[in-house]
Amino acid sequence: MADEENKRLGMALEDLFILLSVFALWPGILGWEGAHWQYVQYAAVVGLVWILVRRVNRYRTRSEDSDSILD
Repeated sequence: MADEENKRLGMALEDLFILLSVFALWPGILGWEGAHWQYVQYAAVVGLVWILVRRVNRYRTRSEDSDSILD
């Protein structure tokens, strides 16, 4: 039960971070100056790579589970 709640929380945090990453693009689009905006964008890239790795692992685990069921 707690494991499923942790998965839901992790997925919700991923979704929230994706939204924040989209908003992190706007200072560059609008031409706002400042080094702090670049740091936000770099943090967004690092977070999106982290999310990509988590999701690839999740899909790989599902694929392996479904393969073992079919055997």
